[in-house]
Amino acid sequence: MLRLLTSLRLNPVQLTWVVALFFTTIGNLVLWKTLRAEVEVNSLHSLLFFLSLPVFLFCFFNLLLSPLLALPYLRKPVLALLVIISASCSYFMHHYQVLIDRNMVQNFFETNQAEFSSYFSVPLLLTILVLGVLPAALMVFLPSKKLRSPWTTATWWLCNITVTSLVLAAVAMLFYKDYASLLRNHREIRNQVLFFNFVHNTRSYLKRKHQARVQPLRAVAEDARRTLDVGSKRPKLVIAVIGETARAQNFQLNGYPRATNPELSQRDDIISFKNMSSCGTSTAVSLPCMFSRMTRPQFDHVRAATEENLLDVLQRTGIDVLWRNNNNGGCKGVCARVPTDDMPKLKVAELCVNKDGTCYDDVLLHALDARIQAMQGDGLVVLHQLGSHGPTYFERYPAADAVFGPTCDSNQIQKCSNEALTNTYDNTLVYTDRKLRKTIALLQRHAAERDVAMVYVSDHGESLGEKGLYLHGTPYLIAPKEQIQVPMLMWFSPGFAQNARLDLGCLRQHADSQAYSHDHFYHSMLGLFNVETSVYTAELDLFSPCRLGGNAAALHG
Repeated sequence: MLRLLTSLRLNPVQLTWVVALFFTTIGNLVLWKTLRAEVEVNSLHSLLFFLSLPVFLFCFFNLLLSPLLALPYLRKPVLALLVIISASCSYFMHHYQVLIDRNMVQNFFETNQAEFSSYFSVPLLLTILVLGVLPAALMVFLPSKKLRSPWTTATWWLCNITVTSLVLAAVAMLFYKDYASLLRNHREIRNQVLFFNFVHNTRSYLKRKHQARVQPLRAVAEDARRTLDVGSKRPKLVIAVIGETARAQNFQLNGYPRATNPELSQRDDIISFKNMSSCGTSTAVSLPCMFSRMTRPQFDHVRAATEENLLDVLQRTGIDVLWRNNNNGGCKGVCARVPTDDMPKLKVAELCVNKDGTCYDDVLLHALDARIQAMQGDGLVVLHQLGSHGPTYFERYPAADAVFGPTCDSNQIQKCSNEALTNTYDNTLVYTDRKLRKTIALLQRHAAERDVAMVYVSDHGESLGEKGLYLHGTPYLIAPKEQIQVPMLMWFSPGFAQNARLDLGCLRQHADSQAYSHDHFYHSMLGLFNVETSVYTAELDLFSPCRLGGNAAALHG
């Protein structure tokens, strides 16, 4: 076999055929698994359609790779790189059922060492080795055969393109309705086609990144001004806790039968919003969207990156804003123009002990009292959690604080039992509950001189094996509710509620019965700080119907 391989002499066009054949077969095992499940073979026509799929894919890959013929010195390195990256993508697509779309590409480019290391495993290395490095090495070291002349090269290239295009056109014409139906009804297939998916979406991501970089920052709500609460001259302090990967259905406060909120469920002053949906299924989408004036259907990454967000508007009206980060992915540009504390860099003893450099979320409260005391006037503190970020859920809380067992102490979560995986994930929520209780206790220490409040909302949810899905990041149109339905909790001191004229009974009633989304966050925070501006939309301020003297009076009248 080795002698046969070493005796092969392939010209550039033939090498392209070999690579196209690789991606048509073992280079796209996940795609073929989906095609076999979705294409029903129950007639001669459907059988012929299914048999046309490898022909279609081979021609498709052959055409995509043909431009590499013009790069004699880069041809093999580029092909090898495509094969190795595809192997890495194949691992995550197979084990976690993720799709390689633009948001997933963005997640990859914006991850850091700590988050990347949480996915590192022996199976990942073996997959890259078997499906990536070994095939790539064969392509690189396979002896090449040069064509005799430029005319011969051009003839080979032209014939290859012509014949491939004709075959592709014939297949498309014969089975046009079948291909159109398949791609229309199963849009996820487009993001399963390696190597096309990551090349196409990387190009799209980099293009948007460049557009955002070259465009100037646009001011928003330049007319913004604050009005004082009637009868109060006390400054406000709001702590907004942005959760990570918490799903609503696992919150005890939302009816979950397990004690995942053992601390907060004992209080009668917590308001839990039972029907809250996220703007996206990843931090890269949800976080900029939450702090943007755009709603989910309007959201655009370039626009969000090139115009002022909620923090800019609040800061310009004189509110003292502080962002504290403990999230691997950072603030996604949201905190770019406000004071920021990067908590893992402090390496606080006993809280930053994980091997990957991550810290437990209690670090967000470290020395926060002093930071608050230094604030002048109204203040907003945003605490960006690491929360329940997977797959290493067991590293999100101290082992001594584990409540449920047995646990899944591995990043190979697909190999753990559903019981162990759920126990581990629920332990992260118990830890979050304790941290929120500590946040309320901190606020109460400042209640003598300030009106204080806490707002908690998660950026997106998480799949824990339902329908074979794990983690998050599934395209929103096909994402399961586990990734979209998120918890939101609120707590107000009596002084805050009184001076802000909030009817908490009304708010609790709405939290139980009304549907809300991240679209409400921007306008609700403006309303909470009494910011008047032309961009404010009362319909998206969830506090609006529960302000005494307004709609709340009519509601209870």
